[in-house]
Amino acid sequence: MKTESEKKRGFGKMGFPLAALAGQERMKLALLLLGVDPGLGGVLLVGQKGTAKSTAVRGLAEILPRLTIVSGCPFHCDPERPVDFCPACAARAGSDRLPREITATPLLTLPLGATEDRVVGGLDLEKSAKTGRPHLSPGLLGQANRGYLYVDEVNLLEPYLAHLLLDAVEAGRLRVEREGLSLWHPAREALIGTMNPEEGALGPQLKDRFALVVQVEAETEVAVRTEIVRRRLEFEADPLGFRHKWAWANETLALRMVEARRRLPETGLTAEARRLIVDLVREARARGHRGDLALARGALALAAWQGEALAGNEQVLAMADLVLDSRLVKPRSLAVTVMEKPVAAPAPQHFEVPYVPPSRPQTPLQMHSGTGDDRPLVGRLYQSNDVFEVVTPNSKREQGDRARSGRRSARKSLAGRGRYYRSSPERLGRPVALDATLRAAAPHQPQRRQGGRSDFIIRRHDVHEKVFRQKTGRLVLFVVDASGSVGSLDRMSEAKAAALSLLNEAYQKRDRVGLISFNGSRASILLPPTNSVELASHLLEELPTGGKTPLAAALVSTEKLLRVELARDPGLTPLVIIMTDGRPNVSLSPGVDPWREVLQLAGYLARDRRLKFLLVDTDQGYYNDYKMTPDLAQKLGAPRLTLEDLRCGRLGVWLEQVA
Repeated sequence: MKTESEKKRGFGKMGFPLAALAGQERMKLALLLLGVDPGLGGVLLVGQKGTAKSTAVRGLAEILPRLTIVSGCPFHCDPERPVDFCPACAARAGSDRLPREITATPLLTLPLGATEDRVVGGLDLEKSAKTGRPHLSPGLLGQANRGYLYVDEVNLLEPYLAHLLLDAVEAGRLRVEREGLSLWHPAREALIGTMNPEEGALGPQLKDRFALVVQVEAETEVAVRTEIVRRRLEFEADPLGFRHKWAWANETLALRMVEARRRLPETGLTAEARRLIVDLVREARARGHRGDLALARGALALAAWQGEALAGNEQVLAMADLVLDSRLVKPRSLAVTVMEKPVAAPAPQHFEVPYVPPSRPQTPLQMHSGTGDDRPLVGRLYQSNDVFEVVTPNSKREQGDRARSGRRSARKSLAGRGRYYRSSPERLGRPVALDATLRAAAPHQPQRRQGGRSDFIIRRHDVHEKVFRQKTGRLVLFVVDASGSVGSLDRMSEAKAAALSLLNEAYQKRDRVGLISFNGSRASILLPPTNSVELASHLLEELPTGGKTPLAAALVSTEKLLRVELARDPGLTPLVIIMTDGRPNVSLSPGVDPWREVLQLAGYLARDRRLKFLLVDTDQGYYNDYKMTPDLAQKLGAPRLTLEDLRCGRLGVWLEQVA
């Protein structure tokens, strides 16, 4: 028989106890501090698979303090805070004391495939049919009020869902305008996110909402790894016995969290700690003031957890890496080392290895993105010339006005993702549009209810499905040649001007941008896809030039990055802008002709019809014929334009020809 304490803590779920988790002390501390102070906003766990991220989050749910709520309220309204009442509780409030009940703190999971109805809420059909008035069925944002919302693989979350989360977390309440409903309700929840960085980056706006970011790595000590294996095997052999064995330790954590929450409002911050916070944040060059606030609240929560009355320098320093590591901005003066002459990386050794013929190409999955030479490359920094106006090409799926600012036109989504904007009688397996279905069936009820029937009768031809629409979300990926040959004759300055001009157009269209540079012996993803055009511009301006031209490595890096993005959104139509002088001289495999290797990889990329390419030839001067840009453009099926073409507006002429 389970004890009353076991029932309260959810022992029937048979999850792995948080107290029994061996190692990963930083991760456990971050989650415990978020339990002490949900006002921190969120915790992000970044690490590879198999590092117990999800296990720790599920273990946290069992030790969270229980809530006192208004009895029957689906939004868990706090009876002591009428200012945060939902409309129903506000209407019930009066001279009489509202009934109360105690319930578990909600910790809900937001699935990646969730629709807007599931997140925001929708029409409660049963209650609406009984009362004759529209009633809201709360979504996850409402159900998690005063609790926690867990998003596994948060970096793969649909952009429109991420925006809903940001709006709710920022305002603390959610306005619902759906299917005849128009109301608001409180939505104060802390976020817990997990992600694997190998599957793509997290947008900076959403990442900034997480106060604490923990880099979770596999344990390296033999004793800890041995203990992890022993405990896990013991749990799998007898889950109930294992949980009873750790029940006291788990209950101790729960009671300590209750005491820390009670102590938190009385915990103060010393003057020295406040000055140290400012110094650390300024040294990290963190943007905005969220870093200051997160560091202060983290230090206070840690002091309350440790039983201290004041948070001092010790607590601030203990939290600094969790708060500031993800907000570090490299100082401009240290971004590059400038020399008068570019220095090329040493040439790789070549061996006699048979070349793979085009009929049996190696895929990028079988190749790596460098030659193995990890020595730092010192280059020269070129300032950009004056930027100019330019317009990037639209896909056939994007029919918006090219000259207009704002996001590109929306497209219909067949995957049930995006915003529900109309209904359709077509049966394509999409979610049922209840409002439209009821409206279609309502006029026929007098005829269908003959014989004294009182139920609401719906026929097959009444059923309507929801039609979703989502923004096209153009991704513009810049692949920039930063080799020494581009730096001569002021070409790099003009190439930077062209790239910055294209970035300005991407900003007007609210596109996401990414940046890959290649020189020396490797290609580097300087900026994963992000909405921060300002950051991309900053990286371009400080991009040094020097070394050889590993164009093949750049194409491999491009394929890897796009593979992740297209897995997240198969309807994406990325635009890849390759800026190079077309003189590759570093191969991926020793003994392989770099030119043939590049053309082979270009043909592989061009197979995906979702990709659109633009080749910008940065070459000018006396050796204009000794380059492969014409052949590369043909392989990619891309227009080949020079820097002069871009500055003179000839890209617009090309657009009119293909429109």
